[in-house]
Amino acid sequence: MITLSSKKFGRQVPAIFSFSYQTIIIALLFIVIIFSSCFSPRKMDKWIDQQYRDVPTKVKSNDYISVKIEKTPFKDRLSETKKGKTKFIPALFYYQWEFYSTSTLNPYIPVSNLSNTILPYANVKGLKKKLDGQKLELTIEKVPSIFSLRDKGAMIFLVVAYTGWEHIYIEPQTEEMVVSYRLLKDNVETKKGEVTVPNRDQGISLKAFQSTKKLTWKYLEQYNNNIKAMSKELVDKLLIELQQEGNLVKE
Repeated sequence: MITLSSKKFGRQVPAIFSFSYQTIIIALLFIVIIFSSCFSPRKMDKWIDQQYRDVPTKVKSNDYISVKIEKTPFKDRLSETKKGKTKFIPALFYYQWEFYSTSTLNPYIPVSNLSNTILPYANVKGLKKKLDGQKLELTIEKVPSIFSLRDKGAMIFLVVAYTGWEHIYIEPQTEEMVVSYRLLKDNVETKKGEVTVPNRDQGISLKAFQSTKKLTWKYLEQYNNNIKAMSKELVDKLLIELQQEGNLVKE
């Protein structure tokens, strides 16, 4: 009997029949080709389109906070996905592979999420009253927007059996959120600075019976929530910095 151990499912799955070495190799190559097709840029961009549907065209502002983006938008595209270099090691008794694709989201997606979060959150924090007639200009210099879908695996062939593992997961780029700001009083700059918020986004792995499309959507949901959390932290850090410098009216 042949036994296949899988890191992905966390258990050993016994095979019912014994297969020849040649049959196993053909089956393995077939599996590798199938999984490789799941990492096509067109397919990933389609999944992202289905999640966000429309490209945000405006960034919200209000009467005392304006938000603008430093990066050039992607025009009418929601994302740009590129296929990475395939790694495949075929040896006599050992096979190893790695496929990945890297997706970059239109920066308007996170920036729109950011502005939709900070404006009501700043109101809750009473920022308008504390500014006492001053206006705040925010420029988004950097924002997390890149992630990779990866598939790593290996097979080891023994004399009468084989074992292997596979790990399919999404890995985000650990880019921080960097926002520069200007404080204006009667259109005269009174202070400027920069606030950095660490990116706490984490990778997620494919679960049993979960498709790579559902994995991608699950990550994008997590990504959206992470941007919201970072946006609130941005406001909190900005309040502390302006308060310490004496730029806010004390309640």
